[in-house]
Amino acid sequence: VAVSLLDAKIPKGGARRAILDPELAGVFTHEAVGHASEGDLVREGASVLGGKIGEAIGCPGLAIVDDPTLHEFGFMPVDAEGVAVERTEIIRDGILRSYIHNRETLAAVGNGIAGHARAEHGAPPIVRMSNTFIENGDAGYDEILAECRDGILLIGSRGGQVDPGRGVFQFNAEYGYLIEGGETTDMVRDVSLSGEILSTLHNIALIGNDRKMSPGYCGKGGQSVPVSDGAPHLLLENATIGGRGE
Repeated sequence: VAVSLLDAKIPKGGARRAILDPELAGVFTHEAVGHASEGDLVREGASVLGGKIGEAIGCPGLAIVDDPTLHEFGFMPVDAEGVAVERTEIIRDGILRSYIHNRETLAAVGNGIAGHARAEHGAPPIVRMSNTFIENGDAGYDEILAECRDGILLIGSRGGQVDPGRGVFQFNAEYGYLIEGGETTDMVRDVSLSGEILSTLHNIALIGNDRKMSPGYCGKGGQSVPVSDGAPHLLLENATIGGRGE
């Protein structure tokens, strides 16, 4: 890939259909949705998801989960406050169902369960994610490519920025491919995805059946803890792609 990137094009910026690979879709899930669902941010008025429990904030069929019981990199049998952990469905069928909490934020905000307190050794426990992911849909990768027809495939993550209070994000892909007539063609580089969290969740047109989880470390409040995030391939309508001519 590194050698191929030397000859890769920089795509023209603008709105188009985009396919996100499981790594980039997982980063979006963690950074844009997971953090916005944390009870301390909701309590502080610093989350775009505040006050939206029971509302349709994404496409039908979309399920986003934080599950500390999964034997992935973010596994924990009990949280840092000694609370037994449970799988928490943040979004089910596009509807915001739950925030993630420690004991304090659950008492202050409600709508969810405790069991999401984490701490580095000797530090105070704060609300944190564990294993956060989009559940599989039923679309095969070839079906997603065919449905995309003309657009762009974004692969991997080179970081980015999220403002969970304003509900906006910008992520940089490692590389990508143009899609023409339902097939991948030229490799592209220096490509980014940006937009609003809620409109992006509504613009998911197809959810793949090939979820993959990726391990990593999440920093918050000066503490770093092991987490994993994941997703299947996703097809987005009207994705804002950054490249030339932005």
